[in-house]
Amino acid sequence: MSAATSEEEKRKIAVESELHHRKAEKAYTQLQSDTEWAKANADCHVISVDLQGVMYTPNLTHSNVYYQRQLSNFNLCIQELGKEDPAYMCVWHEGIAHRGSIEVASCILKWVKTKFTPLTKPEVRKLIIFSDRCCGQNNNWRMLNLMSMLISMGYFTQVEQKFMVSGHSFLPCDRSFATIEKRRKVSVLHTPDDVSKMILEAQPAKPFKVMRMQCEDFRHLPDSVLKRPAGLQITSVRWLKVTVEDPWNLYARQSHSLFEGWKSWLISKPKQGATPQPPYFASHYPRAYESPLPIKKNKRQDLMTMLNYLPAAARSFYKSLQSE
Repeated sequence: MSAATSEEEKRKIAVESELHHRKAEKAYTQLQSDTEWAKANADCHVISVDLQGVMYTPNLTHSNVYYQRQLSNFNLCIQELGKEDPAYMCVWHEGIAHRGSIEVASCILKWVKTKFTPLTKPEVRKLIIFSDRCCGQNNNWRMLNLMSMLISMGYFTQVEQKFMVSGHSFLPCDRSFATIEKRRKVSVLHTPDDVSKMILEAQPAKPFKVMRMQCEDFRHLPDSVLKRPAGLQITSVRWLKVTVEDPWNLYARQSHSLFEGWKSWLISKPKQGATPQPPYFASHYPRAYESPLPIKKNKRQDLMTMLNYLPAAARSFYKSLQSE
């Protein structure tokens, strides 16, 4: 506001700020409403999905290694709302996988297969995913393909994704992350195994469920089975939906308002002159990584300088890491 050079510019900024906050409030209202609906309906499942900030190991404080590069550990939280189940924490490190759309989609798929079995007619089951707008992880065509694939596999009859407003994307996962961070600050974390144990013990009254992701868990899930309609900007919509009744169309809304009509987009790839068919997904997808990922050479050298300050088991782990 202070950067505005005229009253007109100040008014414009104030109006835009007010509109931005109203959109954020609408998103939180939707989150609360869907949570209440999930409490009252066993066939509705609402989750928030978010990646925690990177946790580094080993977390040594010795002055000789304080500025050395450490191993990056990742944690994707999948927290179900309106149910009694604890949050799932999917953990891995940089020697196993990266932290992009493949990893997020693979974690969600493993969570679904862990929690549910395919439906039998006339059963119905709805999944609503709340996430931030991060394009490289959550708001992308691989996630949309996953939503459609979960319909095709028979796990759900309807899948929706709703995006929080940038700058106001505090999700229930963040409360869980705060609990983990509080525990992390008083924990000695030599290896990724210590990170998993720390997360497991961070909330004794209702322990988190820790899913240790391995190389074979990350699959090269598709991002191009669905047709990408001209004119559809998935990074500009607030609400996406796919259904078993109309699997060849994607439904989108520009806001979280229930009064806004859905706009449908054809996402199947029909042959010329043929009737559109539901998207076809393979029953199996290859591993995203055939072997452990090599870490940077300089980082491995730094890790090797820390070995003298670590117990034998931790030394063996770091020596086993592949490097470039």
